[in-house]
Amino acid sequence: MGLDSSLLLNEGRLNRGEEWDFPGSGWTFLWLISGDAYLMGETPSQALSTGMVAIHGGNCLLRLRASQLGSLSFRWFRLDPTTLFGVFTLLERRRIDHPDQIDPALPWVLDRQHPAAQRFTNTHLSNDTGSLEQRARLLELVSTVLSPPAYKSSVPVGSPRDAGDRLEELLHQLTDAQLMSMPVEELARRCHCETRRLLLIYRERFGGSLPGQQREWLKVKACSMLAQADSDITSVAKACGYEGADAFRAWFRRQFGMAPTQWQQQQASQRSSTGSTTIG
Repeated sequence: MGLDSSLLLNEGRLNRGEEWDFPGSGWTFLWLISGDAYLMGETPSQALSTGMVAIHGGNCLLRLRASQLGSLSFRWFRLDPTTLFGVFTLLERRRIDHPDQIDPALPWVLDRQHPAAQRFTNTHLSNDTGSLEQRARLLELVSTVLSPPAYKSSVPVGSPRDAGDRLEELLHQLTDAQLMSMPVEELARRCHCETRRLLLIYRERFGGSLPGQQREWLKVKACSMLAQADSDITSVAKACGYEGADAFRAWFRRQFGMAPTQWQQQQASQRSSTGSTTIG
């Protein structure tokens, strides 16, 4: 029933009593075009009727079951955060990367008056479902649901700001890709403080290591690019900040215990053995 590629709009249909499993990873946004259904999973079942939206973060098993009263149709798409760098800020990505920590707990059911439902209504299937315009529309829909509150500095206008205030402002402006590639020393310079002070502030506010976060994002970005069918080592190395493929290969082997080409072969073998399942 359609592909589960990220930011690709699909349409499905279930007869009475039939079921459809939500993808097991990434975020799934589903809009019920017509009919009645139930969301069945680890949490108590939730009713879904025409025009409503269901949002799942891949943090638990979830299934859509058509009512016994009749068939239903729906549109859905996935968002895989690992494929998007340079789009989200640190604070946005922390929310998107950790759906199990979001309150209220997922899955969510939004009524037909919610802005997400309205955007679904205005987003139609076309012959060019994978177009940039289509992806942009779906990302806009995502933003209506997952965007954190707009940033407002707690420091009155004209008042002096300390390093923590400057860091917070920067983290609401810099994308993950910018933060991933920026030397810690440069970030400290922008915050008008010593590097050691900056790292301490970051740890106090986010409970982790900034260099550790940068390294983790780099690993995710490298794997995401290598997983693409038309990827080549030289391009991936350059995108990850390495001037040459040899340096990238050495780094990758240290991180994963194998060469990039071996990792690609392993992933291809796993996809081949798993195969694909069509439901509905």
